[in-house]
Amino acid sequence: MFIPDPYEKLKKLRKKMYWEFPDIFGREFDFYTAEARIPLADLRKEKNDLILVVEMPGLHKEDIKVDLHEGRVRISGGSKAGKEEKGKGFYHKERLLSAFSRELTLPEEVDPSSAKAKYEDGILEIRMKIKSGQKKKGKQLVIR
Repeated sequence: MFIPDPYEKLKKLRKKMYWEFPDIFGREFDFYTAEARIPLADLRKEKNDLILVVEMPGLHKEDIKVDLHEGRVRISGGSKAGKEEKGKGFYHKERLLSAFSRELTLPEEVDPSSAKAKYEDGILEIRMKIKSGQKKKGKQLVIR
């Protein structure tokens, strides 16, 4: 059964914008693959830990950088494999050299010194200890 892509019209519009304004986006930018370059992530609480699991297939741990700062986790990096394949006789090519950056706000205060990261089989797992007794402060606004 064929299921149409609900974003097809948006992709066509963005591609048209690219052709109209190439200097803004640069020559290497591809709207059709750009969405796939943001790694998917799950964030869960397990006892006194926050656990962030991020899908990052095809990378080496040396290609990944993780920063934990002021209640946020930023994961960035990229694949270098595309450079080695340039000039080969491809019939079809979708895997591109790409860089990415993803930042998530943590729902609770964590102890940065307790954070540990592990990368195995394309999955990055970051474990952070929640600071005891401290919830992230916020404010609910009254709408007038």
